[in-house]
Amino acid sequence: MSKVVIAATEPEVSFMVARLQCRTIEPVPGTITYHAQQHGDDLYIVISGPGIANAAAAAAAAIERYSPQHIFNVGVCGVYADDVGLLAGAVAGTRAVFADAGCETDKVFQPLEAMDLPLSKTGDDTHIYNTIELHHAGVSREVTRAALLTLSAVSGSSRRASVISNRFKGDRQELQCEDMESAAVGLIALKASIPCTVVRGISNVCGERDRTKWKLAEAAQAAQQVLLTLL
Repeated sequence: MSKVVIAATEPEVSFMVARLQCRTIEPVPGTITYHAQQHGDDLYIVISGPGIANAAAAAAAAIERYSPQHIFNVGVCGVYADDVGLLAGAVAGTRAVFADAGCETDKVFQPLEAMDLPLSKTGDDTHIYNTIELHHAGVSREVTRAALLTLSAVSGSSRRASVISNRFKGDRQELQCEDMESAAVGLIALKASIPCTVVRGISNVCGERDRTKWKLAEAAQAAQQVLLTLL
């Protein structure tokens, strides 16, 4: 059995790499790739580089090469909330959303469904537009659940964060977070009929660009610690 972990940067997997005593192997093209064995299973950790295109390419290549039974995405994220007490905590994704895929007018954002442009479809012919459902049943109930909004350009102000956070909220009251990769990994996994689990650590409040207020290292480690319990 094999599993694949996709992360954007080295700090988002360095704790796991050390703990699992991973070794570098011939990489998935354009990435840094690690391997470890756990109870006879193969684990591949792939550092894709940041952003939707890198994450999708790395996930597709890793699935083709390693035929995993499960794919994971791990890293940090921002949170659409003013509660700094959430920083350095981990969340498990319930769904990942392509939050800027669609049509942006001066007054309104139209998602892909409004444009009749599905990204994919499931085996029962259900069309998939902006939202990818994620596998989180195996994550401890003590870990907060969140919707993950994936963007090519993350929120650079509190006003922008407010606009983005309201796009796909609807009647749901769940916590929302912002990242640059999870929906891409989720979509590729969906296309390959492989369950995808996303664990992220909250490093900052969305729109806050003062990095002295961020908790990047703590958030990255929190996410990796949760993922290690799953692996």
